[in-house]
Amino acid sequence: MSPHFGLMDAGKMTRKEAALLRGRLHWRGGRRRLRQGKTALGIATLYDALLAGLRWYLLSNPRALRSASEETDLENDAYVFTQAEEDGLFTSSADALRIRTVTAAALDDKVHPTDPEWFVAELARVLTKIKLLPFPESSLPPEDPATD
Repeated sequence: MSPHFGLMDAGKMTRKEAALLRGRLHWRGGRRRLRQGKTALGIATLYDALLAGLRWYLLSNPRALRSASEETDLENDAYVFTQAEEDGLFTSSADALRIRTVTAAALDDKVHPTDPEWFVAELARVLTKIKLLPFPESSLPPEDPATD
């Protein structure tokens, strides 16, 4: 179950607010899953945190989205990554590619032992750069044990 399931009602929020909360909930949930040894699930959840964070960033920066039609493209992961690369959020295109590669490997249960540490550090760097991190844990609703 998703870390945001039952903890937010996106229908009562702006798209920007929902992306911010989803990113933070998935960050918290993904790190918890990694601590529990659920590496593949943790990486996938952290990837969702990154995508939500990047969507929040793009929605928060009018210059990043030049037209209303581009806002609809935010559901396309490749588009979101391209926009983030163009805005210089990744150290390099190779890092953006490695994020997607590590995520795909995790989903195939083929994670290299050093991948989770690099992955968390790189995502934390990007999410800190866009100001999704840090945040006070108390700003989030309590975790739901059903989201393990």
